[in-house]
Amino acid sequence: MDWLTATRSFCVLAELGSFTKAAEHQGISASAMSKRIDWLERHLGQSLFIRTTRQVNLTEQGLHFFPRARDWLAQFEALIETAQSEQSELQGSLKIAATQAVGSSVLMPKIEQFLAQHPQITIHLNVLAPGEPPDLQHDVVITRYNESFDSVSHKGTRLFDYQMQLFGAPEYLARCDEITCVEDLAAHKMLLSSYYHKVGGVVLEDGRLFEFTNYNFVTDHLDAILKAAVQGIGLLFIAPSYIERELSSGALVPILPDIRSEVKQLWAYYPKASYTPRKTRLFIEHLKTTL
Repeated sequence: MDWLTATRSFCVLAELGSFTKAAEHQGISASAMSKRIDWLERHLGQSLFIRTTRQVNLTEQGLHFFPRARDWLAQFEALIETAQSEQSELQGSLKIAATQAVGSSVLMPKIEQFLAQHPQITIHLNVLAPGEPPDLQHDVVITRYNESFDSVSHKGTRLFDYQMQLFGAPEYLARCDEITCVEDLAAHKMLLSSYYHKVGGVVLEDGRLFEFTNYNFVTDHLDAILKAAVQGIGLLFIAPSYIERELSSGALVPILPDIRSEVKQLWAYYPKASYTPRKTRLFIEHLKTTL
């Protein structure tokens, strides 16, 4: 056992709060993870965790040790990266989290470009539940800006602004009365993500609240909600950048094109540390340049 291995395992366990999850993250058994923590506690002469049958929590000593351990690991990674020339090829893995809609429609083309430029990088793209805050398991988390999110563990940078608009299938519009104003939408079923089903509405550009009171389909699967819209099951409030393919083919068309949501922002969040890994910096710069 060595200090670096044990400290890395400690930080993962502190973030995940579960020996099983931490062991899976590290690619080892739960008993091996326990032995690493035992080694660290024995050499520090301190108890770092309170263990129960359901969860693992940091002791007071663990709470003091955690930020220092995280900073030390970041400094070690910075030392390794500095030893490698800034001109050298990027290597290793980059863990990214984003909602399913953002991942499939916005990020995938940019990930393809990034991998073409840096073929030695491996990207893990995981699904983030809509409205879920960033976590320390990922190098970069792409999500909508939330002004109430005040994190002591993350930094953030704005990627781009967007507005949502209303869309429907031509076949759907052909069989219903003409939609001339927002009030007409009360007679039409909406297709919603779980997030907007929960919040119940969207603020429009003019400050009005458009409430989602009449809906017939709720899902976080972008392909499913787009298929439902194309099939004429209901109408969809969404950012145009998510449906470029459907718009170009004519499968979906704008409804009330002057009606837009308030301006929203897509942000990239990443762990707050004294040093941001080069692969994280370059990926975020790639997104900001190409989006």
